Amino acid sequence: MKRLWGGLLCLLVMTGCAFAGGAPRQVTSAEVKSLLAKTPAEGGYQLIDARPDIKYFEGHLPGAVSLPWAEMKEQLDALPTDKSTQLIFYCGGPKCDLSAKAADLAIEKGYKNVSVFPAGEPGWREGGESVWVSTNYIKMLLNDRERVALIVDARPQIKYLEGTVPGAINLPFQEWDKRVGLLPADKKTQLIFFCGGLKCDLSFKSAIKARELGYSDVRIYAEGWPAWKEGSTRAFALINPQQEGNAVVTAEAAPVTGEIGKDEFLKLVAEKPAGFLLVDVRPDGDFQKGHIPGAISIPDEEIGKNIALFKGSNNVVFYCNTGSRSAGAFYAAEDAGCKGTRFLNRNLDVNPDGTFAVK
Repeated sequence: MKRLWGGLLCLLVMTGCAFAGGAPRQVTSAEVKSLLAKTPAEGGYQLIDARPDIKYFEGHLPGAVSLPWAEMKEQLDALPTDKSTQLIFYCGGPKCDLSAKAADLAIEKGYKNVSVFPAGEPGWREGGESVWVSTNYIKMLLNDRERVALIVDARPQIKYLEGTVPGAINLPFQEWDKRVGLLPADKKTQLIFFCGGLKCDLSFKSAIKARELGYSDVRIYAEGWPAWKEGSTRAFALINPQQEGNAVVTAEAAPVTGEIGKDEFLKLVAEKPAGFLLVDVRPDGDFQKGHIPGAISIPDEEIGKNIALFKGSNNVVFYCNTGSRSAGAFYAAEDAGCKGTRFLNRNLDVNPDGTFAVK
């Protein structure tokens, strides 16, 4: 009777668990989506792709780690040390048994909270969700002419000009309605969106827009430009028209129009002179988790609604995590006639206590 109630209890909760008899529970797409609302650290789970690495590179569920079944016995140390961590294994759909085998092995090794997502990667995509691709997949695309995909840089033009993945087109999310015509007419074309890394959501928002337009194979290079820049010697540095075509923008180049330097930014934040307005343009949820003291929250999508506020000051500075949203906010304000705004074009980490680091 205890075993029966134990199994029923597992079915009533959203967290996965192994039945008392030892079999892993099966989870649905809805349950996986619910888990992904939090990071693995926040949610106490690990999503594991049991397919070979090549399949993982081409497209995997958001935040999943690769642990191929064929290599799992030799790589058990890749699993969490805490045996109570929720493990969710998946592979290539209902006809693929790699995830079930991997889950059974995890249970055998003492993990107590083990599930299988039987729909796997195909089911995730068929449900209208985007998969993530790895840097290795982007490299394969560039080196294999038989692989066809359109890589789309969702960052503002100024970030694109500083450097981008070779062959990528620039479709800034903030200018989606104006430039969506850059996308191909064939809705079956594979689209891969990227932006400023895991802390930048412009690629995710662009992917949603593309799916709404009917594109059926939409993927996200979530690690984005920071990972590509670090892991590849191939990158385009383009001419910046705001500098009259005289220079190629590099990390060492002088700030472009509207960009505030790191030292001046730090000085303004420390001294808070009269008339200085610091605007955090990240989503309000990120602002609530931690922001620079004295900053106000106006997400980049709402800049147009607050033009009157910016016109009342000639010392407005926008910031975000990567420079992508802040650049978009600057251009939105500039287009609306505000000439006293600037933006921080750098990576910035903010802690819950308000301390921060500009990189």
